[in-house]
Amino acid sequence: MTVTTSVARAQQVPGKEHQVGPDGMSAVFSFYNTSPESPDGKTLVYVRCKKEPYGREEFVPGELWVCDRDLKNHRKLTDINGTVAHNGVEAQWIDNKRIAFFDKGRIRIVDAQSGKDLLTKKITGAGLGHYPYENKIMYNIYSGEGDGAPGIYELDCNTFETKRILTNTEIAKVPLPANLPAEKIAAVKDWRALHCQYSPDGKKIAFRLDVGPFEEDQLQGICNRDGSGLKIMTQTLHSIWYDNGSMIGHLRYEKDGKKPEDLKQRFTLVRVDLDGNMLQRNMTPRGNHLGVSPDRKWFASETFYQTNPVVFKLYPNGHPEKAIEIARYNPYDVVWKRRFHVNPAFSRDGKRLYYSRPLNEKYAGIFYYEIK
Repeated sequence: MTVTTSVARAQQVPGKEHQVGPDGMSAVFSFYNTSPESPDGKTLVYVRCKKEPYGREEFVPGELWVCDRDLKNHRKLTDINGTVAHNGVEAQWIDNKRIAFFDKGRIRIVDAQSGKDLLTKKITGAGLGHYPYENKIMYNIYSGEGDGAPGIYELDCNTFETKRILTNTEIAKVPLPANLPAEKIAAVKDWRALHCQYSPDGKKIAFRLDVGPFEEDQLQGICNRDGSGLKIMTQTLHSIWYDNGSMIGHLRYEKDGKKPEDLKQRFTLVRVDLDGNMLQRNMTPRGNHLGVSPDRKWFASETFYQTNPVVFKLYPNGHPEKAIEIARYNPYDVVWKRRFHVNPAFSRDGKRLYYSRPLNEKYAGIFYYEIK
């Protein structure tokens, strides 16, 4: 059954914004919906850029920092060889004592107190998954980026053993959506699996699969933890797990690969099951990068690419008419051109919302909003 919720104008609520990073340089948290908080909620991790990056291809030197939840005791853990503006170094907490991140093509794991490198073997790739599950993290290899066949891999952060989940060749054995024109599909070796995410119970994996350079070539892959049972379907924008049986994201295409008949529905928040069938529509108005609180009481997203001003809102689940405007800002070149996106993520207790926005025309800042 499809559930539809009405949409109304956001309420204006001033204040409650707190700056986490410094002035005079850009700072980054991580992916959208990847919390910068340690599992116990006591410590935040973030990146300081020693030079100003541009986009997701230009690596610049940086530093990995942590601070206490109350924003006291900021301390540098280690130097970073290369961070980017887009998702930073994809930093994520393995547990309260270890942080994993992606440093210019190489996976690193450091002690959260001393900054000591704990992963002594060299493991290369194109990027990490969004978050760990039971001391394991996922990473991706692209053609020419990483040692191994292009595909999805898992690293055990205790033993440092790696495991292949799916290669592009194995993925290609599963039929793609019938609506994709064959001439738009790239060679299998050039396909890219990215944005890998464990389901809440850790039994399944969802990932974005790019089989070509066009928007309609960005697909959704869902499989079991070992790579079996793979299904490939159309994908919602910035999709994330809602529960073990469904995912949420902003509607790009219907299940048949066509744009919604009512174009006003495009990029509204929807929920689909693991076969791509629609479960809920109009959960929020048109959005972009997505965050959801651990208790699923809140969603957060911003206005679409290239908008000015950028308007960032917090939505109570089931009541989009009670949306709270968190920030409204000029993107300058910082947001859309340099790709310091808002990338919302919630605290472990769901009472804070972390995000990025420009400090000024030159630098990107990182902030949190206290939810009451």
